[in-house]
Amino acid sequence: MVVKSTAAKNMSHDTRRDQRISRDDQLASVSGVSEITIAESSTRGRLSSCDTNPASIGSRSRNYEVKHEPVNLSRRVMRRVEHAILNISPAFFSFNMGTGITSILLYNLPFNGGWLRRLGVVVFIFNVVLFILFAVASVVRILRWKGIFSATLKNHLSGLYWGTLPMGFITIVNMIAFTCVQNGKMGWARTAIGLWWVDVILSVIINLGMVYVMITRQNHTTEAMSAAWLLPIVTCVVASSSGGVVSSAIMSYSPQLARSIIIVSYIVWGIGVPFALFVICNYLHRSFLYGAPPVAALTSTYLPLGPCGQGSFGIMALGKAVRELAYNHGIGFAVIPDGVADAVLRRNIILQMADAVYTGSLVTGLILWGLSFCWYVLATTVLLDHWWNTNRAYFGRESFSVGFTALIFPIGVWATATTTLATEFDSLVFKILGTIISLQVIFNWIYVMLLTIYKVCDGTLFIAPELDIFPERNPPLRWVRHASATAKTCRKEDIELSFTSTEERRVGLGDSYGEND
Repeated sequence: MVVKSTAAKNMSHDTRRDQRISRDDQLASVSGVSEITIAESSTRGRLSSCDTNPASIGSRSRNYEVKHEPVNLSRRVMRRVEHAILNISPAFFSFNMGTGITSILLYNLPFNGGWLRRLGVVVFIFNVVLFILFAVASVVRILRWKGIFSATLKNHLSGLYWGTLPMGFITIVNMIAFTCVQNGKMGWARTAIGLWWVDVILSVIINLGMVYVMITRQNHTTEAMSAAWLLPIVTCVVASSSGGVVSSAIMSYSPQLARSIIIVSYIVWGIGVPFALFVICNYLHRSFLYGAPPVAALTSTYLPLGPCGQGSFGIMALGKAVRELAYNHGIGFAVIPDGVADAVLRRNIILQMADAVYTGSLVTGLILWGLSFCWYVLATTVLLDHWWNTNRAYFGRESFSVGFTALIFPIGVWATATTTLATEFDSLVFKILGTIISLQVIFNWIYVMLLTIYKVCDGTLFIAPELDIFPERNPPLRWVRHASATAKTCRKEDIELSFTSTEERRVGLGDSYGEND
């Protein structure tokens, strides 16, 4: 009887222990426990390591407890934020480009109202916040992980998107000129001037620097060529166009400084527009030979619209600024002979020169506007053809990526050129066209932002191609945080259950686990 009672007691003990283990595993799977912290109680000593020595496992001299802790919500959020920062490539500044041009179009819509201007200011403020977030994240990304900047620069695609940084920034400068300088004080004028000079320097560096990197550090083929080659080059086109806006805004404060900005803007326009036209010719050649770009880059067919539309707007804005400077402030760009002493004659020479520059700018703007119209029709036809004949779900969330921002800025700058033509020619047709194109850009921006929010929540938007060169897409950290010495954390996989007996083998646990009930 004593033997039978002892056997029954041991069987009951093993059964209770198995039930305890099964219950703990169920709780771990339900609550999403991904790790188990082994800590000692206040009266039981402290573990120094995850010991798997059988002597330690069988020892009853010290007892330990296992605490199943759910993953901390704040820790989970921080992991997602860290993943997002790691994968925020320069391409994310294209969201600034789209948001910035949307605010400009809302503020300067041909058939405008006060509520639209206020809405444009709200979008402008949102764009500033967005730019600060991306800028801070980019700095943290470069400082936190080794080799990120070099990998981004050498990547044949990601490096090109450095051009989106100054283009997104210049939309902020333009809105400062539109909303703050014209109705503000000299302080805002100085701010706009300083920011514009920063953007010009950055644009020229990225333009010439990335072209140099493409020639000496990257490998390209005609078949693999994409319209993204234009991104570092268009920076100068956008900066020069902003020069016309800023010079007109600050002209009443400092006409001489406005004149300097106009001169520099013409030079920068000459760096950007002809260079972009060279690349567009090669891109058209590639399209003739190999057809439309891959599906993932299909929206990039709108990118050639950017330098053409922005170049059209920029040359007309500079021509307007030259004419305004001559007529309102008597400052011109004509070289007047020293023998001309008559003030009236000197003024007439200045005005004639300004009129000639203005007229030439309008003609050039019209020509580039026509080229923009050509690319708009081609890109729209290619996109709709793919949607209609190949993939009706192309505009759904599955196909969406950062590249869809190409639906906003290139068309938006063409809309600004259309609006400028409407003003200069006092044309109702161009006013209607400008309004229609502007509304399309606004709707495109809403569509892109909604899908962006969905993809951010889903986590699938953050995919940086430059990380492919690192093992498991995980670059090394510059500073490694050391684990805490007060507790030891072991993975769930370190907990093993025997299939041949009811004896549990838990890291740092002995047979006393069943006695702690």
